[in-house]
Amino acid sequence: MKTRSRAWLGAGLAVVLLGGGGYGLLAKLGPAHAQASGGMPPVKVAVAVAQKTTVARVLTGIGTLEATRQVEVPAEVDGRVSRILFVPGGAVRAGQLLVQLNDAPEQGDLERLSAQRANARALLERTRRLLPQQAATQEQFEQAQAAFDQAGGELKRAQAMREQKQIKAPFDGVLGIRRVQLGQFVRAGDALVSLTDARTLFANLTLPETALPALHRQQQVALSVDAYPGRVFQARLSTIEPQIGVDARTVRLQATVDNADGALTPGMFVNGKVALPARADAITVPETALTYSTHGDAVFVVRPGDTGGFTAQQVFVKAGDRQDGRVVIEHGLEAGEKVVTSGQLRLYSGAAVVPAAKDTLALAEPTEPRP
Repeated sequence: MKTRSRAWLGAGLAVVLLGGGGYGLLAKLGPAHAQASGGMPPVKVAVAVAQKTTVARVLTGIGTLEATRQVEVPAEVDGRVSRILFVPGGAVRAGQLLVQLNDAPEQGDLERLSAQRANARALLERTRRLLPQQAATQEQFEQAQAAFDQAGGELKRAQAMREQKQIKAPFDGVLGIRRVQLGQFVRAGDALVSLTDARTLFANLTLPETALPALHRQQQVALSVDAYPGRVFQARLSTIEPQIGVDARTVRLQATVDNADGALTPGMFVNGKVALPARADAITVPETALTYSTHGDAVFVVRPGDTGGFTAQQVFVKAGDRQDGRVVIEHGLEAGEKVVTSGQLRLYSGAAVVPAAKDTLALAEPTEPRP
């Protein structure tokens, strides 16, 4: 019984070894052997011609919109709110009174100091008239002049303190949400309402530090925001931060954009494209022609076969900028060569292919709805 079991075990082991050897031999011969024996038909693929074209170059960055003038209007001094003279969300002019704090003590000081200044002025005039008659000395005249000047200074100080109780708009703009109530006691520095002048905006962008040599002021910048898909806002590069950010090794830019129609709002997320001089001799192919692997980017180039027909040869390339569905090939490909754009998954270097007249693997173009 044991002898028979050993015999069956030896036979099974022999079958496994023979099967593994056959599979290894088949893998070694590869697809070329299968093609030569007629077991693998040519692969139908879509192709496109590598074109030498002029390509617009841009540097792409992200950032945030900021108003050229925006501020949280604060209280300059402590005080109780006696009047609120604005409507939240309303437009105001520069110098317009927004909030009035209680200024009764300052009003009293103004009246007292105004009377003191008037008295000092009368004393000064009387002393000036008496001086030529030698009824007053030069010292008395100088003391009268000093008293008048001091009274004037005290009056100006009281007027300034009274004006600090009047919170005014520093520039033209639109007010935000009110943050103060009538009768509330506020401290110096407390924000009462936001004020924004959004007629002109800043787009604060960041780019990699490698982009710095290509940047200069007044470059054209195309901006886009999620709120308006497809719309492009034209701006000009106005400021380049002279220091590289040490945290992310990026350079900060500021572009100025006109916002006369009020479409843009400060705080919006923005995508920016800084225009660079166009490249006239760029070789481009459709992005779908690129294949990716651990060895790098590659394309399959369609070339005439040795025995007729066409074969696909894998060529490793260096890909560059991408724009409008096409990619720039920095090296590895010549203009006029035909590359495979669909069907690469079944290809290997040397595979027989049949170029299709139309890319049947690509998405169909949308058709106009019938009435």
